[in-house]
Amino acid sequence: MTVSNKEPVSLALPITRPVIVIRDDSGARLSEVTFDRSIGASVLAGSRSNDKPANDLARWLYSVLQDDAIVTSDGSPIASVEWGGFNGPYPVADSLDVARRYFTGQYTVVGSW
Repeated sequence: MTVSNKEPVSLALPITRPVIVIRDDSGARLSEVTFDRSIGASVLAGSRSNDKPANDLARWLYSVLQDDAIVTSDGSPIASVEWGGFNGPYPVADSLDVARRYFTGQYTVVGSW
């Protein structure tokens, strides 16, 4: 599996290992130490005719990223999981013969300027 914040420039087809891309979509400053952070996640796996690998991996990743345990993990800057900011995973049409799933997530995080 490949995990990055950017999609690979070229994908070798058929995809032999799933690709996960987690993008930081930023957000507003809420206070002196808290910030709203939105993410977008894409999962590429399988093919258009075999979308089960993408569906299964996207649902697993969605559940991991919205788990409240992320707040209490050592070193986590996440103060809360914002349930209303999680949507998907949705199928996304792709010109390549790959199954693509996309979802969004939202957190309140602690940090500084």
